Amino acid sequence: MTITLTKNRTGLSLLEIIVAIAIASVVMGAVVTFMGRVIHFKGTADTIKGFEKIEDAFEVLYRENVRHVEENCGGWTNPACAALAILPSVDDDDKSGRTLMIYTGSDAVVSAFREANCTLSGGSPLFRATCMDGYGSDYTFAAMNEHATGTVYLNGYNRTPYSVTITAGGNTSMTDTWTSGYLDSEYMVRSQEKLLTITRAMKSYHLSRLTTEAVLNPCGPNGGLTSNDDIMIPWIWQAVGSAPNSRCSGATSGRCGCAAFEKSIWSAEPAHNTTTAGTIAAFLTAINAGDLYRTDGFGNPVTVGLITKVDGTSVGSVPPAPCPKWSWSSVLPPYGGTVGVMSEGRWVYSRRVIYPQ
Repeated sequence: MTITLTKNRTGLSLLEIIVAIAIASVVMGAVVTFMGRVIHFKGTADTIKGFEKIEDAFEVLYRENVRHVEENCGGWTNPACAALAILPSVDDDDKSGRTLMIYTGSDAVVSAFREANCTLSGGSPLFRATCMDGYGSDYTFAAMNEHATGTVYLNGYNRTPYSVTITAGGNTSMTDTWTSGYLDSEYMVRSQEKLLTITRAMKSYHLSRLTTEAVLNPCGPNGGLTSNDDIMIPWIWQAVGSAPNSRCSGATSGRCGCAAFEKSIWSAEPAHNTTTAGTIAAFLTAINAGDLYRTDGFGNPVTVGLITKVDGTSVGSVPPAPCPKWSWSSVLPPYGGTVGVMSEGRWVYSRRVIYPQ
C-alpha cells in the first residue's frame, strides 16, 4: 500500500495579496471618484437652488418695503422711512463683496433670506447678510443702480433697473444676474393707476364744488355767487382749506357773495399750491382718496401741483377768494394741475389734469 501525504495551505501567497490590494485600490479609487462627483453635483444643485432662493428674497424685500412705506410713512424721503431702501446694497466696508446690507423692518424679509441659507446680523432697520452656496463657501455680490436710503426710487421711471451679479464662492464659474426690471414694470403700472386715480378725484372734486355753487347754491340773500362767477373760480383750491365742502355764504356786496371764505377756508398760503407729504393727507381726504395715495407705485411721495402752467411749474400766486365779479389775472380758465413725482425740484413723472369749467 502506498500512502500520500498532502500539506494543508493556511494563508495567501504574496502574489495573491498583491492582486487583492491592487483590486481594492482600483475599487476604492472608483468609489472616491464617484463620491467626489456626487458631492460636486450636489454642490452644484444646491448652489443653483441658492441662486433661486436669494432672488426670491430680493423680490420679497422689494414688495414688503414698498408696502411698508405705502402704508406707514408716505414715501422713502419721509423721516419715518428714511432708513429704508427698496433693495439691498453691497457693503462697501467688505471689499470681498460677500456682505449685503438689507434695510427693512419686515419679518417676512428676514425669513426669506434665512430660507436662502443666509446668516443675518444686526437688527431693524439694517441687517447685514452673508449667504452660503452649495459648496460651503459664501456667495459674492456686485450690484448696480442701488437705491440709497432716504431718496426717491427713480429706477422704474428711468428704466435703469437695479441689478446684482451673484457668484458662487466655491465655484466662481457659477454666476447668476438678477434685475428688478420685471418688478419695476409691474409697479410702474401701479404708479400710473394711482396717479390717474388722483387726477380723476381732483376733477371730480372741482366739478362737484362747481355744480354745488352754480346749481344748488345760486345767488340769493344768504350768499352764493352768480353763475358767471361760479364757472370762473378754481374750486380745487378749496381742497387745501379747512372746510373743503363749505358753500359760499354771507354777502360781501349786494346780495351775492362769499364772506365766509376767510383764510382758513380759502387758503392764502402760496405753499399750498404744491401739496407734498406734509399737507397731502388733508388734501386726499378732501378729494375722497385714501392715505395709500400719498405714494406712487414705488413708494415715492406724490406731489400735487393744484394749479400749474402747462410745463408743470406753479402759477406763483394764490387765487383770490370767491367774490362777486371774480377775476384772476395770473391765469385764465380752463385751469390745470399736475400730479406726479418730483426729485430735486423737477418732475420725474407726472400727469396733467384739466378741470372742467
